[in-house]
Amino acid sequence: MKVLFVAQYGPLAASSRTRVFDYLPLLRRAGIACDVRVVTPDATVAFSGIFSRLLYYVWSYFRALYTGWVCVLTASRYDAILIQKALFSFPVPRLLRRYRHKIFFDFDDAIFTLENPGASWINRLRTRRRASGLPAMLQCAHHAIVENAYTAGFATRFCPAVSQITGPIDTARYVPAAKSQKKKAVLGWIGSQTTTRYLDLIRGPLTILARRYPHLELHLIGAGDFDIDAVPVTRTSWALETEVGLMQTFDIGLMPLPDDPFTRGKGGYKLLQYMAVGLPVVASPVEINREIVAHGETGFLAETDAEWIAFLGNLIDDKALCNRMGMAGRARVVAHYALEKSSEQLLGLLKQGRS
Repeated sequence: MKVLFVAQYGPLAASSRTRVFDYLPLLRRAGIACDVRVVTPDATVAFSGIFSRLLYYVWSYFRALYTGWVCVLTASRYDAILIQKALFSFPVPRLLRRYRHKIFFDFDDAIFTLENPGASWINRLRTRRRASGLPAMLQCAHHAIVENAYTAGFATRFCPAVSQITGPIDTARYVPAAKSQKKKAVLGWIGSQTTTRYLDLIRGPLTILARRYPHLELHLIGAGDFDIDAVPVTRTSWALETEVGLMQTFDIGLMPLPDDPFTRGKGGYKLLQYMAVGLPVVASPVEINREIVAHGETGFLAETDAEWIAFLGNLIDDKALCNRMGMAGRARVVAHYALEKSSEQLLGLLKQGRS
């Protein structure tokens, strides 16, 4: 069986890495011949400044159009084509419909809605393009693959078959480490500069906890500027080579989220990362988080400031509880969200499409 994977980004982007590149070794070991095309390579940099970003988006648009035509012209050579997040402009989606029986479309996040209500006009323009481009891509596919039930609800409006694969997470790479006998309590978060604003949701609880626990620290990976009174904050740039080691130094993983149309589409990947390295988690009860976190067993779902303070306080006070929840979280990820299991699910879908 020969499969073409079309990834929007290279392996440094979490969506393409987890939903395309991490699968490749396992699929190839299963006898699948995999070819990969990337729309926007990792070496491409979106420069700051409106004019530079506009040029970047125009370049990306034509890269996507070119890649789409390559798909049309080479589709007959493949048993299946999996397009991950890439949106092709007219007339490519319409031309691909003749190969609909072999096309899968995978997307993470609610890319059909605006991520930041205060976004610039250029981001609003990009979101508008996604909102029209995504249905066209779903209509040229016979099967959609999504992260959660919320995005599945959108996909079913345009695609006849939808499957949910959350994550997945490479549990051979994300592993627990021995905990040092330190007195400090490290709350950890991994994300990006654009999602750092979600930490503002727990600024109040963290300030109160800092007064109660002088040894409390906040460690951030990949974050933008974020400071908080009375809490020492350590910010580290994200790198693929160092992210696991840095997360292993956390004691508790955090995932605060507002409940809005964009965040309901999230896949909860940072929760899977935390739990895979053996951390208890405290998260907002938004969509997929409710499914990933077994409340009271692998962590807590906190909706109010009082709940954030209480649940984090319980974990800071009780190291045994931290360890027990961390082990339970690791076991849950291995059982339900591990890359090996997701690869088997994807392989089954690809073979089913061929038949």
